Amino acid sequence: MAEYKVKWFASEMQGAPSLGDTADGALAALLKAVLVTGFGTLTINALSFDAAKGWAVATFSGGHAYLQDSVIQVDGVSPAAYNGEHRVMQVSTTQVWFEIDGGNPGAAGSGAAMTMKVAPLGWTITHESGDGKVFIVRPTNVSESGNVSWRIDNSAFTGWTGTAGGSTHYLAKIAMVEDVVDINTYTTIYEHRWPATQRYASKVWDLIGDHQLFYWLPAIGNTSYQTVYCAGYIRSVRPGDRYHAVLCHYPSTNAADSAVVWNSREATNPNNWGTPLTTFDQTGQRAIARPYHQLFGTTSWWLKGLFGRFGSGLSLPNGPDNGFYFSTDPCMVLENGNHLRGYMPGVIVPFADTTAWHRKNFGDLPALPGKNARFIRGLYQVNVWNSDPRSLIGFDITGPWR
Repeated sequence: MAEYKVKWFASEMQGAPSLGDTADGALAALLKAVLVTGFGTLTINALSFDAAKGWAVATFSGGHAYLQDSVIQVDGVSPAAYNGEHRVMQVSTTQVWFEIDGGNPGAAGSGAAMTMKVAPLGWTITHESGDGKVFIVRPTNVSESGNVSWRIDNSAFTGWTGTAGGSTHYLAKIAMVEDVVDINTYTTIYEHRWPATQRYASKVWDLIGDHQLFYWLPAIGNTSYQTVYCAGYIRSVRPGDRYHAVLCHYPSTNAADSAVVWNSREATNPNNWGTPLTTFDQTGQRAIARPYHQLFGTTSWWLKGLFGRFGSGLSLPNGPDNGFYFSTDPCMVLENGNHLRGYMPGVIVPFADTTAWHRKNFGDLPALPGKNARFIRGLYQVNVWNSDPRSLIGFDITGPWR
């Protein structure tokens, strides 16, 4: 059966969870749904094989919101070939076509409870609080990753919310941890914050990942610009590396920080909503669990590439050939001391920017035959007071990344 280790998720998908405005627990629920359980379960009213297209087709009499290029999971069907994870190839208002290994199953699908949902990324929750607002998650196959897990605390802890400049903010704790015994007994490697709600912003988000790392891009602030966070394991060049775990995070641990005001984008004063992940040679708002020598203590890291950042360097279109250029080469991860630790999985580095490609998928681009890519205009710097501090980022949503 085909493996879909790389998946993408978006706020428009069937049954997609929302971060909301003021309630604690919403980020934890969203991340669990995406990483572990899946979401958006619907009953399939009819299921058959469309010989003309060469794909299975599911019908939902009440309509649906599954999206092309996403990965869905089908259960409860006979013949069994319809079950499992499949990539969506085409959608209409009431139907979903998806690819099946081995072609025609030989009969229409039947079953008392045929269902479809958006398939989860495939991570594992090892520990969870009774109310589900705090949990510890890691890649399922630790032999492929390392010793580090991520602890999400989306409870209403002291300091989770604060007000500055008339704007109220809501944060969740995210920590790299190890030596986990239970939900409250572990060793903290590094702790910081992620935004816990989308107060003042549109409820737009994207998450793209594989079985070891994911990029999290929620809209934040009254302009609804998407920030760029990540958690997981890079592709390390060090044999036996058990601490190549990284975290990209919010600019402050203080929800009342006056430099981060969600409800007002100032025209003259810096407002530090952003994340500098896609700007090269910058170490801000990120940590790697341990240096390459594996001794205790986090260290800094940064991405290395052409030009200054993603979405910059060439005109669009490029005059001599009317082309759009981007790099599919692995994006280097350098740690403190200018050591090449590895590569950032899954990202595509555009050399130009265009608003028309924001949150759009493209298949079989000349440099990416047989793959689908998703492009998003995300923040590339911390301060967001200038004209438009966003630029195009590309993600390989087909994989594999490793």
